[in-house]
Amino acid sequence: MESNGSERREFFRIKDQVIISMTKIANVHNLNNLKNNHTSFLLGSAISALDLEAQAVFNRIKRSNPEVSQYFDVINKKINLISDHLLNTSPDNAKQKKTEVNLSASGIAIESDDEKYQEADNLLIKLLLLPERKGIICVGKIIRTKTINNKRVLCIDFSEISEPDRELIVKHTISRQLEQARNKNDYDQ
Repeated sequence: MESNGSERREFFRIKDQVIISMTKIANVHNLNNLKNNHTSFLLGSAISALDLEAQAVFNRIKRSNPEVSQYFDVINKKINLISDHLLNTSPDNAKQKKTEVNLSASGIAIESDDEKYQEADNLLIKLLLLPERKGIICVGKIIRTKTINNKRVLCIDFSEISEPDRELIVKHTISRQLEQARNKNDYDQ
């Protein structure tokens, strides 16, 4: 299910580092067609979605037969290693560098000196969440540009994003917030 503006919800925002690429597109395409061209990039996200889908069954197996559940854990780890390897050896991802962003499940803010990006532009966004290395492909619309500390910032709303990808960002955001809180508590002590 794709998001539309009338169903907009607010989500927590975090400062984060991601690998991101953005391409200006003339109009919003079918998101599934866009994703079909990037199957290896999306492999980790697809595996995560399947893990969520199978979680209830896995928990029942874990209670009834712990030895079988350990075996499934090992298989899952092998699959994740293969996925990570494919993602790490992809030529597109090897040359990308980390970028600081402000991220939520509804959108992203990113510094950009590139004047080709203007308000109301539609962008094809490839977003790689770190450290999980889960890929997300969505369409974003630049809702405004602003200047913060003499730097141009693009404020982008995710106009076309699948619900599983949005949930992946929510899960990532919560995980990063907990990590940042733990780090802060460790620092304060």
